[in-house]
Amino acid sequence: MKTAYIGVLITVALLVQTTVVRIGAGGGIPVDLVLIVVVLTALQRGPVVGLWAGTFGGLFQDALSGGIIGVSGLTKTIVGVGSGVAGSRFILGTAWHRLAFVIGVSLVHAFCYLGIYSLIGLESPMLPLNAVGVEAGLNGVVAILGPWLFRVMPAMFHRFRQGRNPLNRRRWMTS
Repeated sequence: MKTAYIGVLITVALLVQTTVVRIGAGGGIPVDLVLIVVVLTALQRGPVVGLWAGTFGGLFQDALSGGIIGVSGLTKTIVGVGSGVAGSRFILGTAWHRLAFVIGVSLVHAFCYLGIYSLIGLESPMLPLNAVGVEAGLNGVVAILGPWLFRVMPAMFHRFRQGRNPLNRRRWMTS
């Protein structure tokens, strides 16, 4: 992944998270797309790229969310560096390993986020433990399905353009 590609992924994740997820589900889907991009980027490219992706993704997310600027940036930086180090030390090649890793990293991110708010001395946002678990699980599922869809979608569009659509009108005409 080149730097521009990572920037585009973070921008798209921010746009989808701030518009589509909140509007489409009424704010009911607790998924952190920026965290997923940071973790997958760090796993693939290492701790330095994870550091920069986490810093910029978190700061931009803070700027768009209206919270204290820097809290999410710091937590995503910590998670990006940790994910990059873990990706260079361990083999996380299968989907099950990545699923477990992203769920664990999401839990670490949530507890770091709450810990930083408590260190600042401000009232931290209340996150029930079950909501943190649901968010971690959804982050894991999206981290597995997202890259798979990016690999499968070009072939699906190609088949659709070639007329291999099973719902094609020509297949159902009798004369």
